[in-house]
Amino acid sequence: MSHIVIVLQEDFQLLTSALNTDNHFLALSEDEKSKIKNKLANAQQVSAADFPNNVSRLYDIITLRNIKTRQNVQFKLVPPAERDSWSGKISALSPLGIALLGVVKGQSISWQSGNKKNYYTVMEVSNAVFI
Repeated sequence: MSHIVIVLQEDFQLLTSALNTDNHFLALSEDEKSKIKNKLANAQQVSAADFPNNVSRLYDIITLRNIKTRQNVQFKLVPPAERDSWSGKISALSPLGIALLGVVKGQSISWQSGNKKNYYTVMEVSNAVFI
């Protein structure tokens, strides 16, 4: 079941402006780029004053549990220019990043990595201090 993704207006503006300039995004397959663009295009933009504090946005730390291995992993959702996979900073314009944008605790997500599909449950969304 698909749900409407809620995105902070400022995050939406930053990410849509990066669609044509981020080299990592531009290097994705046409199918991956299309999925990311569609998710952004269909997202409901919300102002900072009205943004729910349980929904993930840029700079949030999201804890996921792998459904198969039951291991937890943490990622920080960041703008494309701040990505750093070694420290767990995932670009919101990556297949994993766009899957994490707008999630809430308890939600199940999946994303394709090569020819392998990964399934996770969102265990926690730690909101950034500033918004």
